[in-house]
Formats: sequence, structure tokens, C-alpha cells
Amino acid sequence: MPDIQNNLPQTIHNSAGSLAPQKPREFLGFLRLLSSVSYADKTQLNSYERQVYDLLRLSPQNLDGLVVFMHIELMLGNHQKAKSVAYRIWEIGGTMETEVEKSYINDLLNLGLIEMASILLKPYFEKMSDCINEYSHLFLKYAIASGQIPVIEKTASHLASEAAKKALTDFAAVYRILNYVDTFRSIQRRVLDNVKNTLCSYEFNIYTDRGFTDLEILLYVGNETIDYEKLLSTIDLQTSAVCSAKNVKKLNNLSFAVLPISSYSTPEI
Repeated sequence: MPDIQNNLPQTIHNSAGSLAPQKPREFLGFLRLLSSVSYADKTQLNSYERQVYDLLRLSPQNLDGLVVFMHIELMLGNHQKAKSVAYRIWEIGGTMETEVEKSYINDLLNLGLIEMASILLKPYFEKMSDCINEYSHLFLKYAIASGQIPVIEKTASHLASEAAKKALTDFAAVYRILNYVDTFRSIQRRVLDNVKNTLCSYEFNIYTDRGFTDLEILLYVGNETIDYEKLLSTIDLQTSAVCSAKNVKKLNNLSFAVLPISSYSTPEI
């Protein structure tokens, strides 16, 4: 497989012009197939990677194809390759089918490219009440990754699930009451900075079994040689450092887990 950082699919010139339609339906089919493939199934993922790459050689600026290729690279744990494709898509620009655009936004967040994701999410934030069913997870994922308590509160207010609404509202209220809003934002920024070169998926779990809301952030990384415990320890130290710098105590309702991307499982929220 060519190195995507140095050899993204390029246009093939021939007397007949383009060898593929502008938006081959195969790409959307691949995206749907990937939703049922285990991140641990490297054999299947490598097969899809080759097939999608071959299609892209025939239509190298096809946004749908590039988004699918980017997602496969993340599933394989190839952070740098996926990031290269993410920027390539951004440079090309243009419209995408809704399903494809949602995948792209989600994977921008998975890569820690928060600002880029926020630009694409902006029109949906502006009509949140109409988009909440389709975009609630993306809204929350962006809000948590960027550390924005106000966005968590706004998203929670539109959720249909009363249990989820209460859990998120209660979590945000703790940070409001204790004046930790800025601390939460600073912690999230520091955490992303520590995993920015290897992050392949950013997810979260919400628990209420202790009588209050616990937020667990799951950082799936792609480097198979990484010391997960050491990285988690670094994140813990950085979190403590942020609290110390702001002269506040570290709260016990926020925790982190560092996991290999091969162990990824689809979040329930």
C-alpha cells in the first residue's frame, strides 16, 4: 500500500478522460459496510483499504471516496495518514452527501481537529432543534472535546431522553457552581495536546450510578508500540497541573482511558 502522506491518489490521464463517475456509489456502500466491521479485523480493513484506494486512483478528488479512505486509515490506527487525507479533503472543498459529511466531521473530531469540525457543525448548531436527532452525538463530542460547558448545556436542553438530559445538565451544573468552566476547557485542550500525534478516536461514556454524573473520556490511539499506562499517567499529571495552576482541587467526576484503536466499540449515545 503506498504511503498516503507522500502518495495520495493522483489523477490518471487518458484519452477517454475520467475513468470513473464523479460520485461512484461504491464509496457510500463502503462507508456503510465499515459500520459493521470490527476495528480489530485488520485483514478485512486492509482489503477495503486496497479496494477504495484503487477506486480513488480513477477519481482522486472524489470527496466521498476520500472520506471513506480517511475513515479506514483511522480504523487501522494510521493517525498521520488519516490527517493527511483530512487536509486534502479540506483543500478540495465542496458538498458531500449528508452521511458522508457526518462521517468526515466525526473523524475530524477523532483526529482532534476541533476547529475544522466546528466550522462544518456551525450551520447545524444554528438549527439545533431541527438537527438534534441526527447530530446529538456530534454536538456532544465536539462540546466535550473542546471543553465547552455552554455547548453541553445547550445540547442537553434539546435531547429527547430525559435521563441523558438530566445527566448532562447535572454535570454542567457542577462546573458552573464551582466556577470550573474555564478549568474544564483548559483540561480538554491539554489532553488533546498530549494525544494529538496518535489519536484515532475520541469517545465518551456517561455514568450516573454514584448518584451524580461521571464523565469518562475514551482516547483510542493508533500506535501499537505506545505505552498506554504511561500516556494515561501523563494525562493525569497534566490534568492535575491545570487544576494546580488555577488553584482549584481536581474533581473526581472526570476521568480518562487510553486504549488501542483495535479495541474500539461503538458508543451508545
